[in-house]
Amino acid sequence: MVHKNAGRTSELQPASPSIAQKGSPMIRFSMLAIAAAFSATSVQAATIDFNTQALDGFGSQKYKFNEDGFQVQIVPTSIFGMYLLNDPSKHLGMCNPSCPSNGTTAYYGMNETSVSFFGVNGGLFSLVSLDAAQTFTGSGNPLTLTVTGVKAGAVITATIFADPQAAETFSTFALNDFVNLSSLTITGGPEFAQFALDNVVLSAGAVPEPASWALMIAGVGATGGALRRRRPVRTTVSFA
Repeated sequence: MVHKNAGRTSELQPASPSIAQKGSPMIRFSMLAIAAAFSATSVQAATIDFNTQALDGFGSQKYKFNEDGFQVQIVPTSIFGMYLLNDPSKHLGMCNPSCPSNGTTAYYGMNETSVSFFGVNGGLFSLVSLDAAQTFTGSGNPLTLTVTGVKAGAVITATIFADPQAAETFSTFALNDFVNLSSLTITGGPEFAQFALDNVVLSAGAVPEPASWALMIAGVGATGGALRRRRPVRTTVSFA
């Protein structure tokens, strides 16, 4: 409203109540949903690199340890299952003819074994990426891995494959679908069970599912629409 009085003009606008204080329940709900979604994405990444677990020789029994907030379990899946946790350059006799090396300790499945990951406190986590190779270079075998994740009410799987030439050195594989897991297990393929593993990147904490993102986007739209509807209307009154 514009009010003219004694040659002076003053402009008045209706007070706009704070949305946080006087907004509709839908607006408040949308804002809370947005805040919850962004909060859920604040996760911490950990890299399981096995560097604290070097063994002096082969392992042939179930073995577990904790690293960076996760429990790692190694399980031979047959009576022939054996593994090495170390830098293969220090154990050349165990890698015949040779094993790929990242220059540090890594996991080497010599025969049928599996490696599983769990949150130490039972919390949810996601798989970001991992480095993998065939255990024995010069073997002419490809790399085949089966990745299995368990989440609420579902089991998801993926297969990693690298041809024999590419499998002789560590490569990084990103997996985007393994979110909100309670456990993760990696095993060799049924025909070529040997695999080497290093730098498994895991993110602790829940990640919004597609439905949660849809709710957040809908909330943003609803909030924006409400803000437009509540925009102050300016009126002018003229005095003769």
